[in-house]
Amino acid sequence: AFSERTPEPAIKAMLDTYFPAAAPVLQAHGGELYNTIGDAIMVVFRGPGHELRAGRTGLEFQREMTRIADAHPGWPRFRAGVNSGEAILGVVDAPGKRGYTATGDTVNLASRLEGQARAGEVLVSETTRAGLGSAQVEELEPLSVKGKSEAVRAFVLRGLDA
Repeated sequence: AFSERTPEPAIKAMLDTYFPAAAPVLQAHGGELYNTIGDAIMVVFRGPGHELRAGRTGLEFQREMTRIADAHPGWPRFRAGVNSGEAILGVVDAPGKRGYTATGDTVNLASRLEGQARAGEVLVSETTRAGLGSAQVEELEPLSVKGKSEAVRAFVLRGLDA
């Protein structure tokens, strides 16, 4: 359950700083749909090369958010999770609310990866890793994630070739 209230001024100032700085980064690499969900941002990339565009976005997003956090001691650091695959894109209708979003297992795994990343990291799935070419990655021990009966392979994305 949620109650509607005005956020504390410090939280509002933080989100009003982070989110507007994130939008140009997301759009620069072709992020077509992005929604804020609490303090998270979900971005969708489509078409050929989406893995590289998502990876570049994740790395640039981390650099920009770290720059902001460094100027504001005590502010949280972001994490990112990237997964590739099919998603259902469309309008979701619920009483009193209608919104365009992405849903499905691909989206869920990206969210689970984000939840297991450390602050400042970009975690990518095995599927995304396969589309990144000769990226600099660190393979993690297989991760147990909600909704999956088997552990999943995941990688910390450290860099991409030019």
